[in-house]
Amino acid sequence: MTEAMNVVTRAIIGIRPDLGEYPATISRDAAIFYAADPDQPVLGLDSMEALELIAVLEQEFGVRLADTSIRIADLHTVGDVVDAMSGTR
Repeated sequence: MTEAMNVVTRAIIGIRPDLGEYPATISRDAAIFYAADPDQPVLGLDSMEALELIAVLEQEFGVRLADTSIRIADLHTVGDVVDAMSGTR
């Protein structure tokens, strides 16, 4: 697991401790909110949890997403978040 994936995973578990009980759920292909494919794992974060995740990741990575080319609307999966945050360092 990459450093960015570890940071994102810790942030998600910090916001939703219940997901820490099933660590395999937090995979690169897991949808953050919902999935169109019924076989895709889904974290099921709500909008407030997503905002909290953004705040935690901004602090962890030392960036403001508003100051980057990252579009929050394009972050659909854990892998999208990891890839976006990996490019901020």
